[in-house]
Amino acid sequence: MNTTPLLRVSNVSRCYGSPPTTALTEVSFDVDPGERVAIIGPSGSGKSTLLNLIGTLDRPSTGEILLSGQATSTASDECLASLRAYFIGFVFQQYHLDESQTALDNVAAGLLYQGIPLPTRRERARAALERVGLADRASHLPKELSGGQRQRVAIARAVVGEPPLLLADEPTGALDSRSGERVMDILEQLNESGTTVVVITHDREIAARFPRQITLRDGVIKSDSRQLAEFGAVRWGM
Repeated sequence: MNTTPLLRVSNVSRCYGSPPTTALTEVSFDVDPGERVAIIGPSGSGKSTLLNLIGTLDRPSTGEILLSGQATSTASDECLASLRAYFIGFVFQQYHLDESQTALDNVAAGLLYQGIPLPTRRERARAALERVGLADRASHLPKELSGGQRQRVAIARAVVGEPPLLLADEPTGALDSRSGERVMDILEQLNESGTTVVVITHDREIAARFPRQITLRDGVIKSDSRQLAEFGAVRWGM
């Protein structure tokens, strides 16, 4: 049985500037394949810094991040680009869609760095749009879509390559409650189909929908519901 975590964050710290400002201090946790995790904390707690490090968009000052057992801090830029192309899907609060491209081609762009021919990229993009309930909006430009629909296009783009890990940065932060609810339902469905989902949020109602919550404050982990559950199980002999 494979017990290697999909993600391991080991004693990670991140400092910026001179004199240095510390954004994260010796953060450690594992995420197993198939988990759905919310990293919660107020503005300035280090959530976005942590997500950028997990997503290989930045490197830790000290410590190590491993993705499926592969260390990232010393990996080459080419290796990290490959990890982002095949292993990680990103969803951002502000969508980051190309306003000149249709929903279909925005999603197909998620496969651009995998060397897949355009017709195949579009075929897979159409299937991804259907997965998020937007097959009938494939030919629409972003300006012709609602905020919730744009975020669903962004999610389709993130998962079109079927990455094992989906990272989402405040995915409902710019949405009304109804659209946010739809996005959360889609993330749960993706998780049920096997995608590991890690979301950062400041919203405790959103975090409460996740089986596991990690609370971050001032760059330090203050609590991890999985550790609390494991401690309780040991304490009560379960």
